[in-house]
Amino acid sequence: MFIRTLRLLTLAAGLGLALSSCANNNPPMQRFPQMTFTNLPAYRLDVGRIEVVSEFQSDGKYPHIEYDMPVSPENALKRWVQDRLRPVGRTGTLRVVIHDATATESALATDKSFSGMFKKEQAARDHVVADVSLQMLDDKQFVIAEVNGRAERERTRPEGQKLNERDKVLYDMVEDLMQGFNAQIDPNIGQVFNRWLGQ
Repeated sequence: MFIRTLRLLTLAAGLGLALSSCANNNPPMQRFPQMTFTNLPAYRLDVGRIEVVSEFQSDGKYPHIEYDMPVSPENALKRWVQDRLRPVGRTGTLRVVIHDATATESALATDKSFSGMFKKEQAARDHVVADVSLQMLDDKQFVIAEVNGRAERERTRPEGQKLNERDKVLYDMVEDLMQGFNAQIDPNIGQVFNRWLGQ
């Protein structure tokens, strides 16, 4: 009985060491800074409230990868609204409509021959989109002024890329996407929403 118990303890200890060894071989999960837009000036709008409506729906299945990113385009857009649009009035509504916040990945053809083993090819293409409308509503909820902004980014990734490297590419893509979105929508806000902009 003692020998049997000793063998079980030895087996359990060996299994624990093996699992620990496997865990240590995995790279540590990379932590990314929170994506914010407080470095950009906020728009003080003469409205009582701001509402966000998302028309975008992902099925959560490949090629969609929104669920598997450090920051998805939709979450970045919602943070953009939080950081950059400030309601300072008593009445009126600004509706933010997220039409598209897609992130997809598609596999690229690579050389499967013997010579292909000595090449490092591009194996995946990522595509992200931000498409938003800012709608100023009257008391009857009719749109009386509208601003639109859209940006897209696309990049390829090499085969053999580690998970942390993939996540860094996707994080940088969304950051670049939002820079493009800001550059496009900012002039439109200043021009179309001029009468609602407070100091």
